[in-house]
Amino acid sequence: MEPIKKQADRKTLIYSVLWAFVYMGCLFVLKKAELSKSAGILLSFVPTVFFVLFIYHYIRSISTMDEVERRIQLEATVWGFSLGLLLLMTLGLLDLVVVLKKEDWSFINLIPMFFLFYVIGIFISRRKYNGA
Repeated sequence: MEPIKKQADRKTLIYSVLWAFVYMGCLFVLKKAELSKSAGILLSFVPTVFFVLFIYHYIRSISTMDEVERRIQLEATVWGFSLGLLLLMTLGLLDLVVVLKKEDWSFINLIPMFFLFYVIGIFISRRKYNGA
C-alpha cells in the first residue's frame, strides 16, 4: 500500500472513531444531564463538526483508491442512500395511518439503520466485484 493511501486511510479511521465517540458522548450527556435549552442545542451540533471532518477525510481518501474500490464505495453509498430513503418514505406514510412510537422510530433510532444499509451495500458490491 502506498504511503499516501495509508495516511489517507489512517486519517479517515481516526476521524470516524473520533466522530463516533463524540456522538455517543453527546448523546449520553443529552439523555442523562439536565441542560438548559441553549446548552442542549449547542451540544447537539458538536458531533456535526466531527462528522464534517470525517466526511471530508473520507472523500479525500477516495481519491487514493483504485477504480474498483471507487466503484464499490459508490455502489455502497447508493445502496445506503436508497434504502435509507425507502425507510423514511415508508415510515412517513405509515405515520399517517398509525401512530408510531417515538421511542422506537425517532431519528436517533434511525441513524444506525443508515450505517447498516451502507454495510449491506459494501457486502453486495464486494461480492459483485470479487466474482463471488
